[in-house]
Amino acid sequence: MILPAEGQVIPGRQTSLLLKTWVRNHIWANVLGLAILHPFLAHYFTGPHEQALTIPQLVMHNVSLAAFMVILVMLQNQALRSHFTLGIFKGLGYFLLLVPVAFWLGYYTLYIPFDIIFMYLAIGIINAFLIGSLLPRPRPWIWKCILSFLLAGIAGAACGIAAYFAGLKDAGGMVRDYGMWSLISVTAALTYTSLTRRILQQQLCETRGSNFA
Repeated sequence: MILPAEGQVIPGRQTSLLLKTWVRNHIWANVLGLAILHPFLAHYFTGPHEQALTIPQLVMHNVSLAAFMVILVMLQNQALRSHFTLGIFKGLGYFLLLVPVAFWLGYYTLYIPFDIIFMYLAIGIINAFLIGSLLPRPRPWIWKCILSFLLAGIAGAACGIAAYFAGLKDAGGMVRDYGMWSLISVTAALTYTSLTRRILQQQLCETRGSNFA
């Protein structure tokens, strides 16, 4: 976990850069990881599936989730590195372990769309504590971050389901997959980045007198 001592404050225009990069990188991470790679890795090689997955399908879904987490962590940390000193893969182990667990917990207990909702909720919980340790007031960041990602999961899942019943269900297999996951990922990313951006801005502005710009 990131320790407060690792945070290095950089004055000037870095707050604006962090916020812009935070939004852009997270949108890119969701597009690359879920809208593009997930349908290809999880469904192209092993085919469509019902609730019960075969072993190859389970393996490829986990490969897809791992790829998404690597992309997300790298791009997220790249944004944070404009304001803090931390490694590009910092926290990756938490994401690789906990996010797939949350995804499959949602899938095999409550089924779709709770796999998506639980996945984003897990990302939010991890970020709540990892990034919270860098901020001046971690407690409000923690609960607001978790809520932001939960709302993102709900919004993304709702958008995907609405599109499915509005006509995507009649599209071809990969067309349907790419359409669904594009809508889910972009909607979720726009939801949580718009919320967390404001929260980060508030946190950084509170310590303007301590060289936060």
